[in-house]
Amino acid sequence: MIRTFEPIHALQKIVDYIWVVDFDLLSADNREDVIMPLGHINIIFNYASDYWLAGDDQEMVIPNKVVIGQMKRAKHVRYGQQLYQIGISLTPLGYIQLFHVPSLEITERFVQASDVDPDLDELYRVMMGSKDVEQHISEMNHYLLHKLMMNQKDTDRIEQMLAYVEQEDENLNITSMAKYFGVSISTLERFFKKQIGLTPKVYGDIVKFRKHVENECLRKDIQYHYYDQSHLIKTCKRFAGKTVKELEKLPLELTLCYLWHGKK
Repeated sequence: MIRTFEPIHALQKIVDYIWVVDFDLLSADNREDVIMPLGHINIIFNYASDYWLAGDDQEMVIPNKVVIGQMKRAKHVRYGQQLYQIGISLTPLGYIQLFHVPSLEITERFVQASDVDPDLDELYRVMMGSKDVEQHISEMNHYLLHKLMMNQKDTDRIEQMLAYVEQEDENLNITSMAKYFGVSISTLERFFKKQIGLTPKVYGDIVKFRKHVENECLRKDIQYHYYDQSHLIKTCKRFAGKTVKELEKLPLELTLCYLWHGKK
């Protein structure tokens, strides 16, 4: 029903994984979901019922071909009866290397895929009409490799900064990071936000939470990695839309249940 696929070797730096969600009939109780900030930029192709971004006072139909930028907090969505989606979870470096639209311009936004790259329309069309997942992944890999070859960019500096945040996420200190890279704090934050769409502090908080969600051993001890219970509750509510205790009760939301209770 929900599957993820590791990227081929040539795409490991730019793709975290490709994912497929396939449900012929969703019950009314299983149509709510949460999109979590995991530090990815997602390209999502929807081939079944329309689905909506559910806000406090309004709903917005999400385009069938959409790019979702970096997010700072969980977003609530509502599916229709049928659900078939296939998506690419890009690393921040991957988005920079593939596209010309700055990351900052799509932060916290659901953007028509063609506004980021018109060729995504053709990729969507090619994959329409079948559920041959292996063929879909092959088409996606071909598209990504072509874009990577066409858009040669010097990304060494931001790649080093991303690696630093990944390594130091538990005890990330922006003053120390700025000193490490030989720049002022304001210069560091301005450059990082322009490239990634988030400040290093916000991105570091997301990376830390993602690591604890995706790793079962870390997840069991998550309470010991935050300053106090209040801090953990606020962080979990911001990024998952629920507290840790609520997540442990097998949430009905498809994505939360899949991430928190194992990729089975």
